[in-house]
Amino acid sequence: MSAMSASLPPSLRLAQVVGIMTSAFLSGGVLAVSYGFVPSMSQAPNTLLVREWQTTYGRGVAASPALAIISTCSFAWLSYSLSFTLNHHKAEIFALAAIATGSIVPFTLIFMKGVNGKLYNKVKTSKHLNRSEEIDESKDVEGETSQALLDQWAILNFIRGLLPFVGASLGFYASMA
Repeated sequence: MSAMSASLPPSLRLAQVVGIMTSAFLSGGVLAVSYGFVPSMSQAPNTLLVREWQTTYGRGVAASPALAIISTCSFAWLSYSLSFTLNHHKAEIFALAAIATGSIVPFTLIFMKGVNGKLYNKVKTSKHLNRSEEIDESKDVEGETSQALLDQWAILNFIRGLLPFVGASLGFYASMA
């Protein structure tokens, strides 16, 4: 740890830890879904596949925004607190960390809304089917299979997971600089 970081008050050091850890945890969770969950579900019947996606996505929706807010606020507070000190160069990096981490929310709303909606439509279609029954995707107006949508979602989700990773990396760099 640099001498400047060591001279920070405990509240700012705590904000560094909280910002970096929550951002890294968020990134790891999001990336693990794309890397671990989606490939493992590729052999499942499409009815089960979309239901499992809904469950997994629901868990992410329950936890991810809070983690993004905590991390973004920690980095933003660090940026603001350091902007009027000799550490103002760190303030700029913490501001970038806040932007990178916080951008996970607009990224989701802007770039993933379409594929999320299509997957939710598949979930609605599957509600009246047994787990062993397949969704008849031959009558799908949009012509996209559940697997193709999940693959598209996984790529977007992977990109989304890189945003808090960048935030954690910038936060770590600023803390160590």
